[in-house]
Amino acid sequence: MKYFGTDGIRGEAYVTLTESLAKKVGKSLSTLPCKKIVIGYDTRISNHMLADGIASGAKSVGKEVIDVGVIPTPGLCYLSTLLDCIGVMITASHNPYVDNGIKIFFNGAKIKDEEELVIEDYLDSHDDKIVINEEGSIISDESMVEKYVTFLKEKMCHSDLKVGLDCANGATSFVAEEIFSSKIKNLFVSAHEPNGKNINLGVGSTHIENIAKLVKENGLDVGFAFDGDGDRMLAVDEDGVLHSGDELIAVIASYLHQKVLLTNDTVVLTIMSNLGIISSLNKMGIKVTTTTVGDRNVLLEMLKDNYVVGGENSGHIIQLRHLSTGDGMLSAIAILNIMAETKKSLKELTNNFEIWPDKLVNLKVKDKKIALDSRIQDKVQETLKQYNNEIQLVIRPSGTENLLRVSCCAKKQGDVDKIIETFVTMIETIDKEIK
Repeated sequence: MKYFGTDGIRGEAYVTLTESLAKKVGKSLSTLPCKKIVIGYDTRISNHMLADGIASGAKSVGKEVIDVGVIPTPGLCYLSTLLDCIGVMITASHNPYVDNGIKIFFNGAKIKDEEELVIEDYLDSHDDKIVINEEGSIISDESMVEKYVTFLKEKMCHSDLKVGLDCANGATSFVAEEIFSSKIKNLFVSAHEPNGKNINLGVGSTHIENIAKLVKENGLDVGFAFDGDGDRMLAVDEDGVLHSGDELIAVIASYLHQKVLLTNDTVVLTIMSNLGIISSLNKMGIKVTTTTVGDRNVLLEMLKDNYVVGGENSGHIIQLRHLSTGDGMLSAIAILNIMAETKKSLKELTNNFEIWPDKLVNLKVKDKKIALDSRIQDKVQETLKQYNNEIQLVIRPSGTENLLRVSCCAKKQGDVDKIIETFVTMIETIDKEIK
């Protein structure tokens, strides 16, 4: 697609994501069959430019717009479900502040590919001219965020655990403390003072060292780090050791399995998930189905058979009993509730999980289509056959950057290093051939 990537429209604010484009996106929402729209955003300095543009464009085509202010992406999804309407979230997730993005939802789920294509056609065939439309309206109502806050508070159990939070100076900054302090007496919150430019800057789920330091310095039981828009979470235990999204999903899935609440005894992961975790789940009697990368792909697979838990190693965790999207704070609440009920630490809860060696390398390339080069594809198949398909090998283009992601997982670290080196060298050689 020209505008939409794996996670909405993404680009550099004021360069590719302009006020003009925002107005056209707002007008393009006329292609969706709903009059009401809720708009929310994270803490980037460019958010108001984009929000105002989208709102004015939507109003000009007769839409009723509610600007709810700063809210995590899952909170915007929740409101979209609650109001049965279109939701527009302005965020670039874990990217730096200079980037931004536009995610479009309908009734709590990202719009379909075919709907994105219709919007893309609209963007290419219409201008950004704004006309007066008496049927349209724009109001601001930040009190709507409290509906989401209340929803999460109701999911929490009281706990005496000492808990740390890293809000990434992002969308969870203004709500996390209120939510968690309602049930957690010993709460330590960091990176919750956004200034428009410090979102994800050395903090959050992409900089786990910040929450690890907070936990160790204050003798906490557990720490949770969210990303810029609050839809993903990673955790550290009392020793400051990182536990991936795969491990956290396994904790939740094994708990539900024991409670006979895991539909079909199945969890949904992606092709990037650690093979050791999959092996561990299988030994527990839990089946694993895998999808291509992307929380939307995970959700589609979950909806097929009403699976209740799924997600990605990056920390997107979908708990379909509660929401149809990943929610970092909801995931943290689930882990805390399990810790409180079982009286086990996160370290103990993950102690029996196998983690096979894995490695991910991001390569800057001239053309992401290199991933489809027959030489690379043939080498992938040859390598899988060589290791009797007992390894994981994925080469995929980034959905938002000019990068190829090369990842491998195997039982032995030496095999991982050897395979990664082979494909990095091969890709760099092919990339040099491109003028």
